[in-house]
Amino acid sequence: MRANWPEGWTYSRIPSMDGILDAGSIAHAPGHGRGDRVLLEPSDPKLDYIARLAVSLTGSDIGGISLVFRSQIWLPSRVGADARLLPLAGSFCHCAVRENAPLFEVADARLDARFADNPLVTEPPHYLHYAGIPLDGSAARLLGTLWVMRRDPHHLDDEQVTQLRLMARIVVDLLEHRYFELSTGMFNRTVFLHHLDYMLAREEARVTVGFIDLTGFRQVNELFGRLSGDRILGQLGDRLASWGGDGALLGHLGGDRFAFALDLPPDQLDTCLAQLRDLIDLPFEVGNGYVQPLHGRIGIWRQGASQRGSAVDALDAADGAASSIRRNLDRSVVAEYDSALAARARLRYELRHALRGDRRHGRLEVHYQPQIDVEAGKLIGLEALVRWCHPEFGLVAPAMFVPQAEQSGRIFELDAHVARLVCEDLKRWLAKGLDPVPVALNFSRVSLMHPELFARLETILRETGVPGRLIELEVTESVLLDSLQPLYPRIAALRSLGVHIAIDDFGTGSSNLDALADFTFDRLKADRQFVHGVASDHKKAGLFSLIHGAARVFDAELICEGLEDEADLAWLTSRGVHCVQGWLFSRARTARDIEHLLLRFHDAQERQLSVGELRALLH
Repeated sequence: MRANWPEGWTYSRIPSMDGILDAGSIAHAPGHGRGDRVLLEPSDPKLDYIARLAVSLTGSDIGGISLVFRSQIWLPSRVGADARLLPLAGSFCHCAVRENAPLFEVADARLDARFADNPLVTEPPHYLHYAGIPLDGSAARLLGTLWVMRRDPHHLDDEQVTQLRLMARIVVDLLEHRYFELSTGMFNRTVFLHHLDYMLAREEARVTVGFIDLTGFRQVNELFGRLSGDRILGQLGDRLASWGGDGALLGHLGGDRFAFALDLPPDQLDTCLAQLRDLIDLPFEVGNGYVQPLHGRIGIWRQGASQRGSAVDALDAADGAASSIRRNLDRSVVAEYDSALAARARLRYELRHALRGDRRHGRLEVHYQPQIDVEAGKLIGLEALVRWCHPEFGLVAPAMFVPQAEQSGRIFELDAHVARLVCEDLKRWLAKGLDPVPVALNFSRVSLMHPELFARLETILRETGVPGRLIELEVTESVLLDSLQPLYPRIAALRSLGVHIAIDDFGTGSSNLDALADFTFDRLKADRQFVHGVASDHKKAGLFSLIHGAARVFDAELICEGLEDEADLAWLTSRGVHCVQGWLFSRARTARDIEHLLLRFHDAQERQLSVGELRALLH
């Protein structure tokens, strides 16, 4: 059976062992040495201890723990052996697993035709005796042995066999806990990534990495219970094992997320992925005669000819492709990681580092759009609008990166960063003796509901010395109505800091005035769609009148966003609406520009400026 071992595999003599702690090497595979060491480091000291104990108790020379992995034998723990991967064909472990007897023992391998040509037997130091206990656990895909070998013919006595069986039981528990997901018996994320690193590092490899997100699984858990959910996960694990065969690397990443890696030619890959979609779409049995259809968001990443990236990056890319599938699914869908997704991933990566102050990826800065009371001729406020000064793309608008912050779970970090930048600007203006006006911050729903919001804002105000009255927090109408009860105590706590509250984009949601009756706020902001063109559109004028009436009912200041036309301004002022914001007066300006504006308004504070003077001053 020597021909079954890959060309180039050699076996070297193991030095004479002093006790059980000496280590040598039994296998060296050309091109695999470094990759094998990476495979699972560091080793598990508990498994290593059991392997040493097995060798010691049986008086053997070498031993270890072997697992069948695809077409190879993987040694996560070994004594006297340096290699981590061995060929499956002709191996002792493979025969032990196939026979699946309580004990697989070969007294003298020279007399057994299956191993007479095995290099372990034929080459020095000539290991002749083998004893292995198959590993039998709840993880169905846990196939392997706890084994020992010695140089002379031998038989274990009953006590030694009993001890090995007890140790094998402990090994099974440790392996299942560390390397497998119990609901499916599949490799967990850690093991999948280690083996994927090995696959990606091979010469001529063209690996396709896949990520599967099983949609609707959470609802099944809630409706039928966790046992039914585990049953579904087990069924999908079985389907994937049948689909992938020996050539696929499969993993269960936890919950409803699975991963796979294939090394297939492009002409076979599309067919394979179509089969994967079909098998996921088959109804799942949930018990008591019920079946439940579920579907998968499947993201894939293909290894290029010159790519040798890490397993983590490859899996993250496949995950990103799966996450890009947004629509409700009536069947499983495959999306490939492409240049557009790569650009978004790059933005998320660079934004994360920009938030941490890494100037190599640019910096975030705040621009401010002035808010004007045209009747009083005064600057009454500023709205903070974040921009990203990117070293390659220049000034990046928030529409390009705020959604990436939301998708990557960093939106609270972004909102808090903007709040600090605003307070730093206010602190600087106060230190120069200027009289800054309140600045409006538009926080996301996630940030408003974040448990650290109050503490973070309180810390920022305290560290910068900015009074809370100079901060206005904008809450969109839709967010308010969706989360009214949870927001009450949060908004009350923020108001205790002196912070003002404004309802933003009023009229764009499903306005419920009764729901707002007990909610205390200072400002109502009419959205641009009800302001732009209001002078010439009687329907828009009618809707605006309703918003104006709501502001009077709640005794809140009404400010109109998106003002761009003089006719609209005249229409608004004729109806007693004087607080406006828009390009008719000013675009968003840098902090330095605002500093100059504050100085000009300070110099003109005794005068009531006309609309023309306001526009001239702001431009």
